[in-house]
Amino acid sequence: MPPRRAAVPVRPVPEQGSTSNDPMDVTATPMDTLLKQFQSCKLPTLKGTESAIECESWLDDIEMLFESLDYTDERRVKLIVHQLHEVAKNWWFTIERARDKGAEFANLKQGPLNIEEYVAKFLTLLRFAPYVAENDEAIADQFINGLNPDILTLVNTGRLNNFADSLNRAKGAETGLIKQ
Repeated sequence: MPPRRAAVPVRPVPEQGSTSNDPMDVTATPMDTLLKQFQSCKLPTLKGTESAIECESWLDDIEMLFESLDYTDERRVKLIVHQLHEVAKNWWFTIERARDKGAEFANLKQGPLNIEEYVAKFLTLLRFAPYVAENDEAIADQFINGLNPDILTLVNTGRLNNFADSLNRAKGAETGLIKQ
């Protein structure tokens, strides 16, 4: 196993209100200030073409810095993106979009959509939620929970074990409601 790189030195950051020779930008947001402080540490970047060992070493250095600065997970994510370039940055944006779509799927409701429109949107977003797509019962539960209350009541009259049964009942319920 190759030797570990030395930890990235942490430069002390002046406390707010401290006297410093650096001019203060009064328009800077707290995140702007944090980003400048983070970038002043001159951390290495990650292109995504490095070896697994180099990536692990890079990550270790970053984690040690974050631990010493006591950053929250949210801040860590916002800051680390600035150290990603090329393939690594493309990977991150792909992951971010997938995560956003996964959240959209988790919160999906039928709303003004008819069943066919809801199913189309449901199936499009399902691919971004592999944790649900693992079994048919979970897919059916997620589908049913997103239905409008009037259709949900009619669909939920018996135990449904799969997505196809749920979809067929929802279509029947919608048709029955339209005829009323």
